Amino acid sequence: MKHIVFILGIASLLSFTSIDNSQNNDSQYSNYSFVECKYSQCQATAKSTGNQCKHCVSNDGDSYCWQHD
Repeated sequence: MKHIVFILGIASLLSFTSIDNSQNNDSQYSNYSFVECKYSQCQATAKSTGNQCKHCVSNDGDSYCWQHD
């Protein structure tokens, strides 16, 4: 009987951990501002220099800067 209670306790603790992780993932995505690239231009900022991007490469769901000032 003690083993069953122990296993149920561990399972319940792990279920709370997975809920917290999924909430963290959602909040990480909300912190990003996704930029829509039009006409080979975008308003993104290059991490390396802090300058505005001149051109973006757009894939489904993401935008990457490939040239900046």
